[in-house]
Formats: sequence, structure tokens, C-alpha cells
Amino acid sequence: MNDPRRKKLFFFLFSSILLITLLVFLYYFFVLRNEEYTDDAYVTGNMVQLTSQVSGTIVSINTDNTDFVKKGQILIALDPTDYKIALEKSRSSLAIATRQVAEMFQKLETLRNEVRVRESNLLKAAQDYENRVKLVQIGAVSKEEFEHAEAALQSAGALLIAKEHDFLGQDLLVKNTTIKDHPLVKKAADEFREAYVNLSRCKIAAPVDGYIAKRSAQIGEFIQKTKPLLAVIPLNDIWVEANFKETQLSQMRIGQRVKIQSDIYGRQVSYQGKILGIGAGTGSVFSIIPPQNATGNWIKIVQRVPVKVAVDSDQVADFPLRLGMSMQATVDIKNSKGEALARQTEIKPIYSTNVYQTQERGASSEIEEIIEQNL
Repeated sequence: MNDPRRKKLFFFLFSSILLITLLVFLYYFFVLRNEEYTDDAYVTGNMVQLTSQVSGTIVSINTDNTDFVKKGQILIALDPTDYKIALEKSRSSLAIATRQVAEMFQKLETLRNEVRVRESNLLKAAQDYENRVKLVQIGAVSKEEFEHAEAALQSAGALLIAKEHDFLGQDLLVKNTTIKDHPLVKKAADEFREAYVNLSRCKIAAPVDGYIAKRSAQIGEFIQKTKPLLAVIPLNDIWVEANFKETQLSQMRIGQRVKIQSDIYGRQVSYQGKILGIGAGTGSVFSIIPPQNATGNWIKIVQRVPVKVAVDSDQVADFPLRLGMSMQATVDIKNSKGEALARQTEIKPIYSTNVYQTQERGASSEIEEIIEQNL
């Protein structure tokens, strides 16, 4: 005997299963097959390790971990005493070099005038000799006086040659130069410039805007040029490194849109991003100890490849992220017409700072002043 209620229940269950199956199929067809997902993703960014450009003793620390600093802000100061002394020594050396070179030019002018005097003496001796040659033939002058005129001519010629050699030797010391661009003055000026820059380097400035981390510098500590003092992390310039399985990369292209979520905000915040590049190797290749698969006990493991994903900077400003945070990334692979590997060949700076260009500012004007005072 057929029960109508059982038929209705069976029809309802069958229809429900069919509808669910259809919805799952449609969701897969229109959504899942056009997406690649991974939760093996982390926030990555630059960590600017700050070191001193000169050695010295720390006398001031103006910031600490978690502080925000602006580019150019003085973070650490070193004792400048030794560098001030070195600057004063180089100042004196530049003044002495300027006076020495000025004296060389003055001596060159003196020798030039002396050469002219010797040329006049030679001309006079030659005239006296020519006159006595004619007079000795007619007996108007004695042979002794003629011999004296001849000796005077030879002496004047020798003195002129000697003075010309002195002049040429002095000319070689200043040839094709002026006082300001003479090698001795330029060398002293370069030494002054170096001492000037070293003194300015006693104040260690932040190369970029960012947050302080990993401060190890301590008051009174003597530091070498290679010792890391602290790190500056610019959180306004971060990206996500998502590690996708190699089986997920076939349709992945540069420029594809990426939806990113973080554990700190959950589903409340979805960052918009795009793929900047796909790694040139798997993570295992770049590990400290790469795997050796030719050992006979090989087990195949699906490898993961890092994918660099840019994050919308406006969203990051509203919902800050920190380096190392866990993320989930979902890539829209519907449009797979782009490039799988970057082909850009233009070489230009990706990051730059002009903080260190100001260290020499003012040195040239001081050099000019020192030279002018000692001319």
C-alpha cells in the first residue's frame, strides 16, 4: 500500500538533494573554478637596518621601539669631539696649502722677471761684444778688454740658461692650474670635505619614514661602522607573500586581482590587491639546506612557490598591518591572458633616500671661504 506522505517526503528529499547539487555545481562553475586560495600567506615589507657611517661613542638616543619617526629625523648622536679636532686640522692644512700654492705662483712671477733681466743683460753683453769685435780689429781697444767682453757674453748666456731652467722647474709646479684648482689645494680641500662629512655623520638620521624596531644601541657604547643599531620599518610600503602550490600556478598571471584577509580583522576587512610577480623558484630551493632527492628514499611533496601581491595602500592606512602577520589570499584567475613571469628590462631605483646627500651641504662654501682668507 502506497503512503502519500512517504511519496511527498521522498520527493522533497530528492528535490532538495538535486537543488543542493545544482547550487554546488553552479558555485563551482562560476566561482571556485576561477579562484585559487591559500592560507599560507604572510605580510612582508622592508626592514631598514640602520648602521653608523663612522665609529664613535653613543651620547644620545632619541627614539625607542614602536616609535614613529620621519625621514631625516636624528635618531642617535655620537660623541663629535675627535671629528671636530680632525676638522680643525684639515682647516689648517687647507689654509697652509693655499698659502704654499700662492707662494709658488708668486715665485713663478719673480723668476719670470728675473729671466727678463737676464735676457736684457745678455743683450747688453752681446752688443758690447759686437762693438769690441770691430774696435779690436783697428786697435781701439785692448785684447784684454775684448776678452773680458767675450767672457761677459758667455757668463750672461749661462746665467740666462740657469734662470730659465729655474723658471721652467717652477712652472711645472703650477702649469695649467690656478690656486683654487691646484692639486695641493684640491687634496687639502678633499681632506677638509671628508672631515666635514665625518663630523656630520655623528648625527644618525632616519633614511625613511617608519616605525622603530630591534633597537640594540645603548648610551656610552662604542660602536663600529658595521654594527646594526636599530631597524626602521616603513609600514606604508608592504606587500603579501602568498605561497601557492605548484598545481595552482597554471592559470596564475601577473596583474590578476587578489582578495586578501588577515587574521587580525577576519572577514570584516577584505583588502584589494593584485599580483606583482611570481617567484622564480620554490621555497625549498632557497632554504639553508636544499633537499637532496638523489638519496634513494625520495618522497614526492607538492612544492610551494611564493607569489608577491600588492595591497591597496589606502586600505592599509585605515587598517594597519604588521610584518609577519598571517593572511589568506584568493586569486581571481578568470583572466589568464597576462604574463606568468615579468619581462621588464628597465633598470631604475625601486627605493631611494636623499638623507645622506645633505651631509656635505655647507662644505663647499667653507672651503671657498678658507681659500679666500689665505690668498
